[in-house]
Amino acid sequence: MAILRAGPWGNLNDLHKDEPAIIDENTDIYPVNCALGDWPNQTWACVAETVAWNWEGPNYIFSKVGLGEEVSRSTVPALQRYTPVVTFKFCYQATDEFNINLNWSFTGSFNEEPNSNLSWSYSTIDGDQDSYLNTPADSGTEIIVLPKATLGIVTAYVQGYGTDVDPLTLTASLSKPA
Repeated sequence: MAILRAGPWGNLNDLHKDEPAIIDENTDIYPVNCALGDWPNQTWACVAETVAWNWEGPNYIFSKVGLGEEVSRSTVPALQRYTPVVTFKFCYQATDEFNINLNWSFTGSFNEEPNSNLSWSYSTIDGDQDSYLNTPADSGTEIIVLPKATLGIVTAYVQGYGTDVDPLTLTASLSKPA
């Protein structure tokens, strides 16, 4: 069965939206991808959100990134709390199940256990959903298996807990399996 094209941006409640002029904390629509491939007029993309907290609250940076494109966030001890976070969000359409890799690495000093958190979740307009939470090693790759879907939305998240002395840098990306 053919899938009617959603997007270019959307969510489970609104399948057809144009790309927003500004991506910020109010953005609730995401690029709609063709599994791990590009659409004829749209390159695969997701919204990346990074955050570190300063004494006045969270400091967010939002961007649109592609497969394999790394996103980094570092803490600045004494100016920020010691928790860098990277979150990826995207929508997809797929006629078959597929895998996507969530890659991460930390450099710097960790605080007490646990050192980090990793989670992912998806929901589809067809009613499928799943989620996962782990306390991973300093670096690695988590394979996320996504079901075929008329439209699905995915969130993948990595967080580290640093010290108040040394910076902690988190670098993460989404990529195609080898």
